[in-house]
Formats: sequence, structure tokens, C-alpha cells
Amino acid sequence: MPTSPTPSIIVVAGIIRGSGHICLSKRADHQHQGGCWEFPGGKVEPGETLGAALARELEEELGMVDAISTPFMTIAHQYDDLHVTLHFRDVHAWQGEPEGKEGQSVQWFVPQALADLRFPAANQPVVNAIRLPEQLVIAPEDISLHELLAGIDRLDAGRQGLYLRQWSDHAEVSTIVGLCNKKGLKVWLRASGPQSEVIAKALGVFALHFPGRVLAQLDERPAFDGITSAAVHDLASRDKAVSLGLDMALVSPVLPTPTHPGKPALGWPQAEVLMKGTPLACYALGGVMPGDLVSARDYGAVGVAGIRAFWR
Repeated sequence: MPTSPTPSIIVVAGIIRGSGHICLSKRADHQHQGGCWEFPGGKVEPGETLGAALARELEEELGMVDAISTPFMTIAHQYDDLHVTLHFRDVHAWQGEPEGKEGQSVQWFVPQALADLRFPAANQPVVNAIRLPEQLVIAPEDISLHELLAGIDRLDAGRQGLYLRQWSDHAEVSTIVGLCNKKGLKVWLRASGPQSEVIAKALGVFALHFPGRVLAQLDERPAFDGITSAAVHDLASRDKAVSLGLDMALVSPVLPTPTHPGKPALGWPQAEVLMKGTPLACYALGGVMPGDLVSARDYGAVGVAGIRAFWR
């Protein structure tokens, strides 16, 4: 006897930020995924835009009036009994203090506390993404350690992270990471082989990035407690990163870049296919500028990455 297709819904949810905290509400025990904390929001009604749907839901649920929001991340998730497409949006402005209009618990949390809370499974990728900076600055290959350390001092730890793509000297990396940790700057380290997880743990880096060659050799999620990242250039590498349960991806090259002249670029529409809906926090890399963040998020990225335009 044929089975009925799984019901499908479209949901919009708000990442409400204020004074370094994030506002969450708790689902009632009788609801789907009951007892979990969640980013407030609800179902999108026919004919509604995502922004209008979220503004309506936040007013009905939390008493927040005239909420203004922009895209942050989209995730498609298959539960046993339900397929959900979740459009998460950054809420920038509103009127009124959030409170549980439907009897639900509403609390503000510091971002690092979210890792200890129970969320619906579909929310976990955005919990990871919230911890990430909006820009990932790739350290240039042709500068000295002295120049690199001076450049790090100019970076903004609130908005930027640092990716050490070519740095391999253990003592120098230790010095670099030490300075970044003092500054509160998150560091990505390039994985080069089986011992990369051990080295990354010992150095105390925030994230470990797996280039295509190393990603292809993995058959399980790396034994690293921090953020795990993958180089994604096509559907095969994207699907490999998802199957391993990695946390994020650098999707490239989105646009033509001087670093790889003549290499075909994905273009924004194809990059969107790789980024939007996946449980990976994706960064657009290749030919993009810091000012491209807003448009990059429209195409499914949570951040932008690069060398020259970002390092300056």
C-alpha cells in the first residue's frame, strides 16, 4: 500500500539580538518538538513575504511591533513526520519588550550559552552559525610573520575571523593563535593530514578547515570539538560535507578572482544552489568584497570571505 508523502511546511524564525544577547522562546510540551528552545516565529501564510510573516508572528507571539528583518540562513530539514523549510532572519529593529503572549517562556541568552540548550534538530546549524563572524579574513601568503601580527591587530574580533590557509610552522602558528586569543579573534586552521585534529586541539584554534583533497579522504566526522569546515566547489563536495555532519563551508569561486585567473566561477545563482537550504553555515568566497554581505545572505550565505579586500 503506498505511503502518503510527508507533510511540508515553510517556517520563518527571528534571530533577535539585543545588548549582546539573543531572545529565545520555549515550545509548549504538547507541540511538535515540545520542550525545546527555539528562535521565535511560525508558519508563512499563502501570499506573505518572509519579512511580513515574521513581523506578524513576532507581534502575535511576543508583542513586538513593526519588526524589521533581513535574511540570515535557510535550512531544509526532514523530520520523521514533517519536512520543514526554515528561513532564519536577523531582526534589526522593533517596538516593545518581547514577552510570551501565549504563555510561553521567553528569555535572553548570551550566544555561547546556546550550545547547552535543547533545540529542535533543524535549529542546530543556525546555533552554530550565530557563533561565527560575518567576515572570514584569509591571511595572505606573501607576508612575514611580523606583518601578519601587525595586520591581526587591525582586525575587528566582533565581525571578523582569521583563516591561516598557508601557515604551517608550528611555533609561528602558536604565536599567531596566542595573539588572536588575547584579542578574542577566532582562528581557522587548514587541515593537512591525519594529525591536523590533534594539532588544532593543542593550539586551541576555533575551527579546522578541510580543503577538497583532505575532505575527499574523510569517511567520518573529524575528532575535533570546535567548528569543522569544508571547501565546497560543487554538489559532490557539498553533499560530502553534509553527510559527515560538518558545520560550515567555504563555497568558491563565486566570482572571478585574481588569485585563480581563468578559473570558471560559479556565479551567484549556482552558488545559491550549493548554499541555500543546506545545514551548513556557508561563506561566499572568490571575487567577493566585505560590502557584498547583504547580497550574499540573499543567496544563502551567512558570511563572506576573502584575502585582499578583507585584509586591507
